[in-house]
Amino acid sequence: MTSFSILRSPDTLKRWIVDAIAAGYRRVKIKVAPGWDEVPVRAAREAMAGTDLPLTVDANGGYEWPEHEPNLRALDEAGLLYIEQPLAPDELVGHVRLSQTLRTPICVDETLHGAGVARQLVQLGGPRVWNVKVHRMGGLTEVCRVARIARESGAALWAGTMPESGLGSQAALAAAALPGFVYPSDLEPSARWFGPGADVIELRMAADGTMEVPGTSIAGRLDQAVFRRASRRLH
Repeated sequence: MTSFSILRSPDTLKRWIVDAIAAGYRRVKIKVAPGWDEVPVRAAREAMAGTDLPLTVDANGGYEWPEHEPNLRALDEAGLLYIEQPLAPDELVGHVRLSQTLRTPICVDETLHGAGVARQLVQLGGPRVWNVKVHRMGGLTEVCRVARIARESGAALWAGTMPESGLGSQAALAAAALPGFVYPSDLEPSARWFGPGADVIELRMAADGTMEVPGTSIAGRLDQAVFRRASRRLH
């Protein structure tokens, strides 16, 4: 999946999306905010015409309910795969109510920081699409706890990133291969963020938008020369 930030330029957004589709990405995510939602969604749909790729939006907690109800109602009519983190991270009950109000699935991201929140979402009948970030949860042990709750409750998962380096992304790559992670992850080729040949573990994406889950240890895949160039001794 590829993600595009708030650009305030529909033409630039369309150009970037067309390039991403040509590169093999299998899902498009755009950032939205009050006042910048209808325009980018329309631009994205124009750029994606003729494809069957899903479109999602990520609000990073920028909306309030019911203040921005018209905006969220409009997004609900946009045929999105889901709406990610529409309300502030601490709005657990708000996300539950919103998921019961809108037809479009709600995805929680910053709200979901561990198994405790996952259990509350299930008990309250809340959103069933969860963005799992390994580093936000403190490691793979907590991710496995959340994944188990998701399997038991029918929640759908996907692996998010910040993004990290190829080294830091190994945990997210491992998580994305777990049962229950059904949506494309945020993992992208290293070249997008760092340029070609600059990452300590180079992430590469196949033409169909997939990445190989490595069967070897991280130590065996680390580019020692790049690692030395990217490191410095602390005094």
